[in-house]
Amino acid sequence: MTPVASRSRMPEIALPEGFEPVPLPPVAAEQGARILGRFTAGDPPVSLALAVGVAPLHALPLPAVAIASSLVVPYRRRHPAAQVGVVMLANGPALVALHAGAYRLPPEGTREELLLPRIKAEVQVPDGDRMVVVSVAGARQDDWPAVIAEATRLAGSVEKGRSTRAERDR
Repeated sequence: MTPVASRSRMPEIALPEGFEPVPLPPVAAEQGARILGRFTAGDPPVSLALAVGVAPLHALPLPAVAIASSLVVPYRRRHPAAQVGVVMLANGPALVALHAGAYRLPPEGTREELLLPRIKAEVQVPDGDRMVVVSVAGARQDDWPAVIAEATRLAGSVEKGRSTRAERDR
């Protein structure tokens, strides 16, 4: 695993061995995405997608547990089919959500849209005035053990409160 500090105000996260970054589409970067790519994990090995983003948090000065808990209701409202809860990771409390379903791609040159099965685990780690979002997705329902394990491990590796190398060098 390689610790990585990325762009402005991005905490460090231990990326998995064999992680292959993918260029960020401009719209994803505008929405707070900082890392995007693929890696292999699990037993048997499965191919997983990873996205890491940073979003501003407009919370009052509250304990991290209260911030994580306050994220549950709005998340359930936006994603009613997801299983959502707060868990304690080694680096503090986090919202964890598990989704199973399909991802629809527009037809783009064909008559039918493409329907891809997907299971996704999303972990939101509140860190003062920002939230680090770690999203891991697999292509099959059978991928869920690896998806959950890797999302939890990666979110637990986030080193909150650390600045990027450029910010430390100032």
